[in-house]
Amino acid sequence: MAWGAKVAVETGAPRFLLTAALVATAAAGVAATLAGGARWIDGPRLALVLLALWIFPSVYGRLGGDGFHYYAFLRSPVVDRDLDFANDFAGLGARPVISVQGEITSRAPIGLALLWLPPFLVVHAATAVAAALGASVRPDGLGPAYQAAVTSATYVYGVLALVLLEALLRRCFGRAVALLAVLALWFATPMHFYMVANPFMSHAGSAFAATLFVAAWLRARETGRPRDWVLAGLAGGLMSLVRAQDAVLLALPLVDLAFRRPLPLRVAGAFLAGPAALGLLQALVWARLYGFGFAGVVMQQNLVGRSGPHLLELMFSARHGLFTWTPLFLLAALGWLLWLARDARLGGLMIAGFLLAALVNSAMLDWWGGDAYGQRRMLGLFPFFGLGLGATLHFLRQRPLVPVAAILAVLAVWNLNFEYVYNSGLLAPKSQAVSLDALAGAQADVAWRAVASWERRLPRRVWLLLYENVKGVWLDEGPRSLGGVIDLGGEPPELPLVVGHNWYEPETEGDTTFRRSKGRRSWLRIPIRTVGDFDATLRLRAEQPELPVTVKIEVNGQTVGETVAPPAWGEYALSIPASALQPGLNDVALVYSASPRADLPGYRGKDASVAVDFLRLRRTSPRPL
Repeated sequence: MAWGAKVAVETGAPRFLLTAALVATAAAGVAATLAGGARWIDGPRLALVLLALWIFPSVYGRLGGDGFHYYAFLRSPVVDRDLDFANDFAGLGARPVISVQGEITSRAPIGLALLWLPPFLVVHAATAVAAALGASVRPDGLGPAYQAAVTSATYVYGVLALVLLEALLRRCFGRAVALLAVLALWFATPMHFYMVANPFMSHAGSAFAATLFVAAWLRARETGRPRDWVLAGLAGGLMSLVRAQDAVLLALPLVDLAFRRPLPLRVAGAFLAGPAALGLLQALVWARLYGFGFAGVVMQQNLVGRSGPHLLELMFSARHGLFTWTPLFLLAALGWLLWLARDARLGGLMIAGFLLAALVNSAMLDWWGGDAYGQRRMLGLFPFFGLGLGATLHFLRQRPLVPVAAILAVLAVWNLNFEYVYNSGLLAPKSQAVSLDALAGAQADVAWRAVASWERRLPRRVWLLLYENVKGVWLDEGPRSLGGVIDLGGEPPELPLVVGHNWYEPETEGDTTFRRSKGRRSWLRIPIRTVGDFDATLRLRAEQPELPVTVKIEVNGQTVGETVAPPAWGEYALSIPASALQPGLNDVALVYSASPRADLPGYRGKDASVAVDFLRLRRTSPRPL
C-alpha cells in the first residue's frame, strides 16, 4: 500500500495519499505488535518498520546514471519484445552506451532488471487499464510512474535486506544486538545513500541479493537438505546477476562443503544448479548482443582486469577507501576474527570472501568506483559486515551497550553528513579523494547549519550552548569575534549566515566590497552572546538616482531607525537599545520604500534599491567580562 501510494505521488497524485498510506501501514504494524498475532513482528522489528516508513517519502523517484542501463534491460524485452536499446535511451533522455562494435547497448547484467520486473509489471498493467479507460497516460514504460516504481522498489529491497539480516543476527546474538547492528549498517554505511538518494543504482539490490544468498546458505548449512541447497544456489545465482563481481562469493559454500566427509557431491550439484541455469541465461543474453566472444567485450566495457590489484588503496585511500570513508566497516571486520572462536570455518570463509571481493574490485580500472559514495561495490558483502558487526557488539555487550550505541550514533551522523558533503560537491568532484582534515571542517559546517536550523525549535539556552560549541563566532565577544562589523561582500567565511535573504552576489569597487539589495526587504543576522546597548553605523548608497528610497531598519521586528539612502556612499548613525536584542542570532531587516521593478516603468535590471557596504556596531553599555 505504501509503495503504491509513493508511485502515485511521484506521478502527480496529492501527497496526502502517501501520508495516509504510511499512517495506515504504521498503525497496522503497531496493532499487530500489540496483539501479538504476527509472530515475526515485535518491538525492535516494529521500530525498524516505522523508521523505514518515515524515510520512504524521501526516496528519489527518477532514474539516473547507470540506472538507465539496468532499466533498458527491463523495458526493452517487456514493452518492445527485443534487445534494441536505442529507443529506450532516447525515450528516457539518456546518453546511450556504445559497444566496441559501435552498437547501442547496455553494459549492465540482467539481475537488477529481474528484481525490478514485478513492480514494473504491476505499474504497466495499471497504466494499460487507465489508458483503456480514457486516462491521458501511455503504457510505454517511460513515464514517471514506471521510474518511481523501480526506484521505490529498490528501497523496499533494501528494507528487506535489513529485515533478513536482523533475523540472522537475532538468532546469533539476540534482539538488542541485532537491532543496533542493523541500524548502524543502515545509517553509518553507503547503504542509506543507495537506498534513498541513488536508488536507481544496483548497490542496494546487491545488498539484498547477497543477504538472501547468505541467509539461504546458512539455513542449508544447518539442515543439509538438498532442497535448501538448491534455494541457496538460486539466491547465489541472482546475486551474481545483480553484480557479476559478487559471483566470487559462490566459492564459499563449495569450500564449506569440501570440508565435509564424505564429500557431499550430490549436495554440491544441487547448489550449483541454480547459478548454472541463471548464468546460462545471462550468457545467452550477452551472446545475443555481442556474439560468442562476449566475455572479452563485457570485461572491456566494465573496466575489468585492466589494472593491477589496488588492495591497500581500495581499503584505505582518501579516494573512496572502504575503511576511511566508512569506519564502521572496520568494526565489522574485527568481528570476523571473533567468529573464528565461535565457528572457525565460517569465520575463515567470511574473511576469505572479503579478500576475494576486495581483490576483484581492486583490479578494476576505476577501483575507487567512479562517482561513488564510498566503496559502493563492496555492498555485496553487506551480510558479512552484518555478521561481523554483530559479533563485535556481542563482545562489547559484556560492558554496557549505551556507550557503544552512542559511538554508533556518532558514526551514523558522520556518515549522513558525509552524504550531504559528497552529493553537494562541497570538497571535491564525486570521483575524487576527500582528505580527513577537509572533511572534518566540512562536517563541522554541516553541523553548524543543522544547529542554525534548530534555533526556534530548542530552548534558547540549549541552542546558545550548541552554537557556542559548534561555531562560537560572536559580534564582539570571544576569541572569534567579528570585531563589531558585518562587512557585506567580505562577510566572514566562517559565518556565511550573517547575510540573510534578498541580496545579490558580492561585488567590489576599488577597496570597497558590497552587496546590492534585492526586492523591498533584505536581512542580516547578527550573533550576539550578551545583550546590550549599541551605537550602529550603516554605510549605503541609493542604486537608482531617479528613484528616492527611504530605508527603515528593524531589529527583531522593532524599528530602530530610518534614513534616506544617499546618491553616493554615505554613513547613517543610529542606536540599537538592548530591549530590541536577544541572545543568539538577531534579525536585522532593511525595509525599502520603493524598488526599481515595482516603481520604475519598463525597468528590467536588478531589483536593487540600495547597495550596502557594512553595518558596524559599537557597544555603549558595559562590556561583558
